[in-house]
Amino acid sequence: MPRGSSRPSEVFKDVLDSAARQLHIASSEAAAFKHNGIRGDERAANLARFLRQHLPSNIGVAKGEAIDFRDRRTGQLDIVIYDADMTAPISSQSENVLVPAESLLAVIEVKSVLTQNDLNGCFQSAQKVRALRPFKSKFVGAREEGRSADDDNYRCMYLVFAYDTNLSENDWLSKEYARLSAATAGKNLMHLIDIVYVLNRGMIRPASSSGKVNDQDQMDTFLEFYLHLVNFLRREIPRRPGMDWQQYGARRSRGWIQL
Repeated sequence: MPRGSSRPSEVFKDVLDSAARQLHIASSEAAAFKHNGIRGDERAANLARFLRQHLPSNIGVAKGEAIDFRDRRTGQLDIVIYDADMTAPISSQSENVLVPAESLLAVIEVKSVLTQNDLNGCFQSAQKVRALRPFKSKFVGAREEGRSADDDNYRCMYLVFAYDTNLSENDWLSKEYARLSAATAGKNLMHLIDIVYVLNRGMIRPASSSGKVNDQDQMDTFLEFYLHLVNFLRREIPRRPGMDWQQYGARRSRGWIQL
């Protein structure tokens, strides 16, 4: 079945265009705060609010960390997207959650103004996510054309969402991709980040070395950013088996006496 059409639904497109404009407005309002951390928190919270409103109710959206059965941790992540039907968070505090790797579906790091240092940090963060061992298996990169998805490994989508970039508009795609390459320090790590999206510029898919800029004075690639995420979630969730909490406990229960 064809996955797209020559003309997207105008209603659907208008809804997403409006959402992109609202995010842009909310970003401007966050600029009222002087502290960089507060501005960043507000912008991440606005994106998280949009996702909660537009993703299915069985998908959790929060700020926090992920952990696996060996106690490997990701460190704090701006937005974690997880399967809330599979399991509730291991811990849920006033602002952050701790979710098991088995239910972790996607990570979004939110940046106010994307810089080289931000990209360097994102690759380090993505390596920690990829190091997790869900179901005592591992997370893998995007599947190649023709490669079977019916294997024992799972995917956790890693996205970078920036409201702006400190690069000029002229030849932005090439310059941003060059910064991504620099952030990998010469290693073959492009597969760690699925999408780099800049609200007022466009979107890059590092692993495929491809990108797309917004139409003039538009934020139309937000629709594609959203569709990439929701289509991934639709495909990945059915692939996950049920949660077995026993793997977080001892292999053999001790202290039991046969009566």
